[in-house]
Amino acid sequence: TLMKILYVLEQPTSGEIYLNGQLQHFRSPHDAVNQKIGMVQQHFMLLNPCTVAENIVYGREPRKGIFFDREGAVRVTEALCEKYGLYIDPRRRVGDCPVGLQQRVEILKVLYQDADIIIFDEPSAVLTPQEVNELLRTMRKLADMGKSIIIITHKLHEVMAVADRVMVMRLGKYIQEMPKSETSIQEMSYLMVGRHI
Repeated sequence: TLMKILYVLEQPTSGEIYLNGQLQHFRSPHDAVNQKIGMVQQHFMLLNPCTVAENIVYGREPRKGIFFDREGAVRVTEALCEKYGLYIDPRRRVGDCPVGLQQRVEILKVLYQDADIIIFDEPSAVLTPQEVNELLRTMRKLADMGKSIIIITHKLHEVMAVADRVMVMRLGKYIQEMPKSETSIQEMSYLMVGRHI
């Protein structure tokens, strides 16, 4: 819910959002995108009949005059794939892609929008173990390239694999924040549920 508020999919009932020390008043996801915030949602927002390239550039399509430049979209997608090491056939229909590749399209969409802050909402929920490992490598690579990554997950081994800092919330309330190096799966699980399990 907190990340949906940050990305303006839900409106806050209280509180304030600060970005780089500046108070923000987002009215729509478009405002968040303009502030270089992107979100890879748990349930993908893709157009299955369209190609990978068409999905990635949707809303900010390259044009030839007044017409959509399909080959321009393919070139842009190929350049993104090369830059971030996230390879996928730009001409492939999204509906024919397995779930792991569909998630890759979502990530490339966010990168095409030039996001510096990327929110991943329960990203491994629909992935195979091999796809999860690939996703975690992608997150580390993006962080190494200067992107800020926010991952929402209950899978604490994933937190230990990719996080630098951890914030625990329980029942919608802030519980504690700490460097990952100063915590453990046991402590995080205790903070999450309020008792030893």
